[in-house]
Amino acid sequence: MRKLVSYLLFITVSVLIGAAWYIFMVPNIEGAKKVSIKIPTGATYSDVLNLLRQNEVLHNENTFDIVSRSKNYPEQVKAGYYIFSRTMNNRQIVNMLKSGLQTPVTLVIYNIRTKEEFAGLVGRTLEIDSIKLLAKLNDPEFCRGLGVDTNKILSRFIVDNYEFYWNVSMPKFFEKMSTSYTDFWNNPRKTKADAIHLSPTDVTILASIVEKEVIRDKELPTVAGVYLNRLRIGMPLQADPTLIFALRDFDARRVNSRHKEYDSPYNTYMYPGLPPGLICMPRKKSIDAVLNAEEHEFLYFCANPDMSGYSIFSKSFEDQTKAAILYRKKLNQLNVH
Repeated sequence: MRKLVSYLLFITVSVLIGAAWYIFMVPNIEGAKKVSIKIPTGATYSDVLNLLRQNEVLHNENTFDIVSRSKNYPEQVKAGYYIFSRTMNNRQIVNMLKSGLQTPVTLVIYNIRTKEEFAGLVGRTLEIDSIKLLAKLNDPEFCRGLGVDTNKILSRFIVDNYEFYWNVSMPKFFEKMSTSYTDFWNNPRKTKADAIHLSPTDVTILASIVEKEVIRDKELPTVAGVYLNRLRIGMPLQADPTLIFALRDFDARRVNSRHKEYDSPYNTYMYPGLPPGLICMPRKKSIDAVLNAEEHEFLYFCANPDMSGYSIFSKSFEDQTKAAILYRKKLNQLNVH
C-alpha cells in the first residue's frame, strides 16, 4: 500500500510540475512573428484580455489568465505599447505588462505644412488626442507662453525623429519638444540669426519658404541668399510656395493669376516682408541654409527649363524674364497647368 501511495504521489507531483511548467514556462505567443498591443490609459484587465484576443497574441488565453492572477496583474494594469517575441512564455509576458516595460515608438516629423497635419501625425503615432493637441496649438495663451502666436507655433518644433513612450502625456510631449528646440537654437545659431537681423522664429519662417522652393539641396544657401537680399532692400519676396499655402492648393503643379490675386497675408507678391507664419516645418538643413546663406548679388531665380531640378539665378529683372519665358514655354510643352 505504501508503494502504491508513493507511486500515486510521485505521479501527482510530476503532473503538477509538468502543468506548472506548461503554464508558466512554455512559449505562449501565437504565430511566428512579433506581435504587439497598445493598452490605453485607464484600461482594465478585461480590456487587456480583449486586446490580446483581437490581436491574436496568445496561443492559450487560459494559461495566461492563471499566471496573471497568480501575479496580481489584474490590479496593476499599465498603459503602453508592448511588443512580444514568439519565444515569450506567460511569466515573461505578465512580468513585462505588470512592470510597464513598454517599447518606445518613434515620431518622425517630416513634410508637415499645417497645424492640422502636425496634430494628425502626433495622434497617429502617440496616444495623445489630435483634436486636443490642435486646440492647444490654436490657443493664443498657450502659444504666448512659448513666445509666439498661433501662426508661428510650429516654429517651436524642430524637424527630427523623436522617441516617446506611446502613452506619453501632452505636458511631457511639449517638454521634450521644447528641450529639442532649446538644444537646436544654441548660442552660435542665435548669433548668426542676429547677424542677419532675424529672430529664430523669423529664420524658421524664411527657411520654410526656402524648403519649398528648392529641389536640389545644394541650392538651399543660394536661394536663402536671394530672399535675404530682397528683405534687405524691401523688395517683396514673391515666393510662389506662399501662394500655394495661402489657398491650401497643395496639389498645384503651377502658379497662375488665381494664386497671385488671392488676398492673403501669406501672399508675398501682394504683401512685403515675411508672411505671418511658416508654410511648412523646414528641415534643420534649411534653417542652417538661412543662417549660413550664400552672399551674392542675385535678386531672382527661376527653375531651369532643362527640368533638372536646378535653378537659373539672375541679378536683373530682364535676365529673370528671359529665363521665366523659357521655363513657362517648357511647362506648356509638358502640358503642365
